[in-house]
Amino acid sequence: MTLQQAELPTVAVAEPANVAEFVAEWAQRRPAATAAIEQATGRRISFGELGRNVAAIAAGLRARGICNGMRAVLAIKPGIEFVELVYAMFHAGAVPVVLDPGMGRKNLLACIAEARAEALVGIPLAHALSLRHRRAFGGLKHRVTVGRRWLWGGCTLAQLRATQDGDRSPPRTQPGDVAAVLFTSGATGVPKGVIYTHGILARQTTMIRDAYGIQPGEVDVACFALFALFSVAMGVTIVLPAMDFSRPGRADPAVICQAVREHKATMAFASPAVWRKVGPWLEQRGETLPGLRRVLIAGAAVPFRTLEQLAGRIAPGGLVHTPYGATESLPVSTISSAEVLGETRSRTLQGAGVCVGQPLPGVSVRVIAVYDGPLADLGKARECRTGQVGEILVQSATTTRGYFGRPEADARSKIRDGEGFWHRMGDTGWLDELGRLWYCGRVAHTVWTSAGPLFPEQVEGVFAAQAGVARCALVGVGARGAQDPVLVVERSPGSALAEGELLALAALQPAAAAVTQVLFHPSLPVDVRHNAKIDREALSRWAAREVGSV
Repeated sequence: MTLQQAELPTVAVAEPANVAEFVAEWAQRRPAATAAIEQATGRRISFGELGRNVAAIAAGLRARGICNGMRAVLAIKPGIEFVELVYAMFHAGAVPVVLDPGMGRKNLLACIAEARAEALVGIPLAHALSLRHRRAFGGLKHRVTVGRRWLWGGCTLAQLRATQDGDRSPPRTQPGDVAAVLFTSGATGVPKGVIYTHGILARQTTMIRDAYGIQPGEVDVACFALFALFSVAMGVTIVLPAMDFSRPGRADPAVICQAVREHKATMAFASPAVWRKVGPWLEQRGETLPGLRRVLIAGAAVPFRTLEQLAGRIAPGGLVHTPYGATESLPVSTISSAEVLGETRSRTLQGAGVCVGQPLPGVSVRVIAVYDGPLADLGKARECRTGQVGEILVQSATTTRGYFGRPEADARSKIRDGEGFWHRMGDTGWLDELGRLWYCGRVAHTVWTSAGPLFPEQVEGVFAAQAGVARCALVGVGARGAQDPVLVVERSPGSALAEGELLALAALQPAAAAVTQVLFHPSLPVDVRHNAKIDREALSRWAAREVGSV
């Protein structure tokens, strides 16, 4: 038995009324254990130190009026300070507004203005930006600078952390109180702020923990900062690798693997963009990560080749998991590499879509006929039969109730069902005979031809594993109801793949037979958050120009 195994607590932490209580509990149970490590700087902090810092910062926030439901834009880079501040804001009852800087300045400023935050907690660059764009930051009353403060006033994080006489009483929130506003990536439109309560965050923590059997004392190389917060709440040590978290597609696989080995990581979470680089890197060198028992990949569909490369190079019996969900409802379902490679892959290659597994305990899933516009009541929806593609609905304790300041978006995404409601995922899919969910693409990305709808993931599955195809996407050109389906392909490096080869393949599979045009693109555009979802809106515009120029 290793020291790490011997020190594991035998009783899990119960779901608290304030998610910051997870940290306080681990600070008592495992005060000397490491909570977080920054690979780039070598800095680390114990759970005991983290608990004390969170309490002190929360006291400083309360003393300055940043508490009791006040929204505060959080604009700092992932690191120990990020963890401290998020949990301190939870503790104080403040509401962090978390945005992805990769969404672009225009969207970023629009989201900040929409959030109507009264506080800004950020690095000096964020405060300088607020002075330049005063209209977007018009409601600011309080400032906290992480780093050196210049002429904009307020206090610094160091001053908050040094608070001695502030109110250090336990959190006074309730599970239904708002904990955070997390903005979507805006993959199918303008980013929207999703309202999270303390109860939802606490329940997400326990659902993720139980779904994957995560134990306190494990070590997680966390390549997505928000997921790292869940790991800390589970009593897991997080290692924040030396990477640009806003551009995961640029991560250095050598750095990720070094973090796993150096810190004896048992799990790691990252977008497909990261693992698409790590897998080949390991394979080319004949190297393994034998201590890694659990790999989590989320954010977009994962290539089979990536699953193969990873599954054979982690710990014996270890699994690669691909959970499915969205900012508005997470987690929904999950599937392992063993099930995908051993069974569902063959159906994907035949045009079935991507299997995302069984809904997790406590999560209900329905599939209804695609409906254009708001649905006020579930009774107005037509439920699809087993095997029929439609629009995915979910209902669970981790499904958020609405967006911040977006009643029209609430009307489009929520459906009443008696005293409860269902969330429209904005995705298409179907349920198989075993109750597993299959994903077929975003509703907004459906190609509506004169012969009926084509669902992107079903068509793309036929081509994705073809030699010479790095990535591909189905887009529609023309007016809805008369769109021409166009397959856009990014070739693998050195490939001379020709259109005729792909059209011959399409003719063999009913799901892809409607494809009669293929365009080659040098590098498919991707989303800003995970660098893995294809930006189909941009690609559709490009394809329309290309088709028009032929």
